[in-house]
Amino acid sequence: MLRDKLKDTAYFDKNIKYSIGVTEKRINKLNSNKQLSTDSKMMNSFRITSNSVAVLCERYSRGDDLNEFKAHLFTALEYRQQQKHFADLLPAKEQKSRLGWEEIREDYLEDWLDWLSYAYCLNMGQDYYQQVLTLMGNEGLDALFDTVAVKMGRSERVVAPSLLFKKRFGKLYKVIEAEDDKRPALMLAYLDAWYKLIGSPDYHLMDTDAYDGYWCWEAALIVKLYGIDDSAFIDHQYYPKDLVHWQEDNG
Repeated sequence: MLRDKLKDTAYFDKNIKYSIGVTEKRINKLNSNKQLSTDSKMMNSFRITSNSVAVLCERYSRGDDLNEFKAHLFTALEYRQQQKHFADLLPAKEQKSRLGWEEIREDYLEDWLDWLSYAYCLNMGQDYYQQVLTLMGNEGLDALFDTVAVKMGRSERVVAPSLLFKKRFGKLYKVIEAEDDKRPALMLAYLDAWYKLIGSPDYHLMDTDAYDGYWCWEAALIVKLYGIDDSAFIDHQYYPKDLVHWQEDNG
């Protein structure tokens, strides 16, 4: 059943077919083109990883069975490992070129939280989480990311004293900092503010394929990770409840 309320199934069918096709082409290019430079291999691996996570958003909006999503998560991990492999092979004088693909930025943090949300809610397991968090790195730089990583099992991780992106994630961090009984109301406040916090993009009004649904994936991660009662916001338009409750629905 279609989960998105703004586009029809045909829209997502077209976009998902395109997204999967682009990913397959990048994988074939990476595996068959021996002329690619190491730098190009690193960048292609990055894009395969990003595409593998992004297609999950499209498939969720279309209403696909979440049991089918794990294959994309394994692909994301495989090519993030490849990204690091090729980055490590860069000559010393080119090592700085990897930083733009690895150092924490606001958009990268959003993508990483999306990835972790799917991984955790679909119960990919501790080995998977630790591999992903190791590859993401950036320890001790952002309080939100570090705190989530510690909660997911990185007990020795250094936690930064503050947020790098306070405007974007300050309300979400308040959920984590709060007492258990205060968290539901604070998460509802975050969900209410979320669309403006991401810049009120209005992708659904554009004559492009940029729209993949408006879902606050990081809310799913924090709710699941901290065991927050979501009854007050379970039907919120931006809350991906099917992802959060997947394990309950699958025994």
